[in-house]
Amino acid sequence: MSETESQVTVSTESPAEYEHLHRKRKETVGTVELAEVVDVWVGESELVCRFQFDWATDPIQRRYDLNSDRDIAKVERLCEANGLQFEQVSHLQGSLVELEYTGSQWLPRPEAAYTDGEGSAVETFRAECRLLVAELAQSPAFVRRGIERVRELSTTQLIIGIILVKKVAIIALLAHLLL
Repeated sequence: MSETESQVTVSTESPAEYEHLHRKRKETVGTVELAEVVDVWVGESELVCRFQFDWATDPIQRRYDLNSDRDIAKVERLCEANGLQFEQVSHLQGSLVELEYTGSQWLPRPEAAYTDGEGSAVETFRAECRLLVAELAQSPAFVRRGIERVRELSTTQLIIGIILVKKVAIIALLAHLLL
């Protein structure tokens, strides 16, 4: 008779309780689940994506600031993972995206490198390099020309240049201290 009672207890469990327990089981650090992009909203300075798991009723909402290079890079990686360009972000709707639980939130895997404390060191380094290149592309022309010239130098030329710059800096420091 106790088996019947336990079956009755399980069968009277509300859908909300079941979903809560299921969600708690899924929300462990490192869990990766597929979610569908159910809505993409593009505003003047903000982009909002909503992701829906097939096992949850409430969607996950992510906001991206379109004035932030880091957030734009996150959206670009999200689009690239689905074979789209950044300008086609509204076409993400209906596509499937892998979300990873980080311990406090569900995060799209393509943007992990651009999120503080997430992603591997190599991914984060590459992400920072991409952001630096994007910033340099918007810098004045003399800075870009200087960087292009440094890239064209051979290793020997670069080493000699560093030694000369160090010597000039030491001479300038000594001149400043003596005068």
